[in-house]
Amino acid sequence: MESNQVKDCFEEEHFGAITLDTSIFDAQGLRLESGLLKQLEQFRHRPTKLILCEVVKNEIFSHLIRDIKNAQTEIEKSLKQAKNHWQIEDEIINSLKNSIFRGREPQAIASERLNKFIEATSLELIEAQAHVKLGELIKKYFDAQPPFSEIGKKKNEFPDAISLMSLESWAEKNSTKVVVVTLDNDWKSFCKDSKWLVVVDDLAKALELFQNQPNAYAICKQLSEKHSKGELKDITEAIASALENEIWNLNIYPEASSAYRYEEEVTEISYEGFEFEILEEPKIIFRPIQFDFESLVVEAKLNVDVSVECNFYFFVYDSIDKDDVPIGSTYVNRQVALEVDVLVTLTGDLTKVNEDIEIDDVEVITTREIIDFGEVEPDWMHEDYEH
Repeated sequence: MESNQVKDCFEEEHFGAITLDTSIFDAQGLRLESGLLKQLEQFRHRPTKLILCEVVKNEIFSHLIRDIKNAQTEIEKSLKQAKNHWQIEDEIINSLKNSIFRGREPQAIASERLNKFIEATSLELIEAQAHVKLGELIKKYFDAQPPFSEIGKKKNEFPDAISLMSLESWAEKNSTKVVVVTLDNDWKSFCKDSKWLVVVDDLAKALELFQNQPNAYAICKQLSEKHSKGELKDITEAIASALENEIWNLNIYPEASSAYRYEEEVTEISYEGFEFEILEEPKIIFRPIQFDFESLVVEAKLNVDVSVECNFYFFVYDSIDKDDVPIGSTYVNRQVALEVDVLVTLTGDLTKVNEDIEIDDVEVITTREIIDFGEVEPDWMHEDYEH
């Protein structure tokens, strides 16, 4: 069943739970404290539960540790470069490290963040031992039933199988359907044949399903119509201001090909404007994410025009000194359109559709953006060019 089909026939009382797989947490950058993942806190106060498989929880924990370690490595790398180029004393570098890391271990930070998320959302953990029968798992494996495939490394699919069988067993025992938010094709294949599990491949669309108050949709429609008439200046300006303020927080990763080893540095990101994407006809540009008559959180998808300048520094390996020797640099500018999601929080008397509403907050959801700078090489014509 496609997401739109689910929306057309969705009745919240038939769905006792919503769950996410690891792919959704990764797609949201593992930002448990902000963005769409923070919006899951609404299920703390709903009859619908947020549930999570034991395997998925452990995968999230592992991915958090990985990203925390990567961030630590990048910080230490930057401090090392600062020490060399700015001639900063070791004492100052060590003081900065102590101030940032405070002696904490990645495992401890990951555990603290995950536990806070579980508490904030009242998440219910589904343990495999209570729901998965070993005999059924082995049968699915040898019969190549979803999520196991006939080809490929089937042993790698055991975590998925354990998670999905846990979910289906939990749903059957509780006689309720579960919204499963996933990008994973193996999960989709399994849920397609399930009586209890219904797939939605977009977290915002999944959250929209639970905003069953007519006013939420009516307000989104009204705002969309105002935009079509050029009467949405306040929200448009608030979004533009948020984009300008957050432009350097966009996770831009340059990619390029070269005959030489290089290091890259994004030196300039300029915001140049945005356009709303149409989410559905007739020209609806806002989607309700959370609604409680005092505030409404809506999602909008944007095409954001930016100019990105990146410096590339090239090296060759000196086999005698056993060190990399700089041979020059160049800079490249790219004009690109990025797909960016924003969450807009609106407040006011939301019991009435035509009442004035105020903009309480605009949150830019940052994701990993890879920009291809093409073929690069040292600028031999301008060796003295200062970057």
